[in-house]
Amino acid sequence: MGVLYVVATPIGNLEDITIRALKVMRQADFIACEDTRKTRILTSRYHIKTRLIPYHEYNKKKAADAIASNIIKGKDAALVSEAGTPLISDPGSYLVRLCLDKGIRVIPIPGPSSVLTAISASGLDVSEFTFVGFLPKKAGKRKKLLNKLKDENRVFVVFEPARSVKALFEELGNIFGNVKICYAKELTKIYEFIGTQYLKELEEKINVNPDLLRGEITIIVGI
Repeated sequence: MGVLYVVATPIGNLEDITIRALKVMRQADFIACEDTRKTRILTSRYHIKTRLIPYHEYNKKKAADAIASNIIKGKDAALVSEAGTPLISDPGSYLVRLCLDKGIRVIPIPGPSSVLTAISASGLDVSEFTFVGFLPKKAGKRKKLLNKLKDENRVFVVFEPARSVKALFEELGNIFGNVKICYAKELTKIYEFIGTQYLKELEEKINVNPDLLRGEITIIVGI
């Protein structure tokens, strides 16, 4: 029986890849990718010829069965997400659970994570924190969850599409007041921005500089 490697890949800068991750991706029989186009950019950069197969939210059940079947037959598979560490707000958990249920060994290959990258530069007290991922789209569910997080009195991390950041800030202001926030945009990329300020100060900065509302955004809400 083969194994499933869960491989962390760069969140932006392609140099943020471990030697071990490159070795595993080269030696695996195939790489299951959330987005084959993005993974091909990485594999091309490091001259990795391993076959890429799609594994994403819309095909995960069928693809996971096929992947597990191949592993049982002796093939080694590497699982990568669109960026960063798999299973963090991506469909990888379904495949990992299936493999574990079938007695397949799952080996993590640690590396980049947008959550930990933002936390490390936030300056906030993160001895304890809650990772939320993407908030619910429906206003009622969002409000309910945010109120619950306020009651927990713990730093929390969310991913938020740039187009709805202003609306989120309004919600946070209504529930938490002028709370301190770390706003991390385009981490490790050319236009990276990491700022930890009070909510109202960040709102003013974004109003002056609309470019801050572009790209991938990680938000850490302090207490």
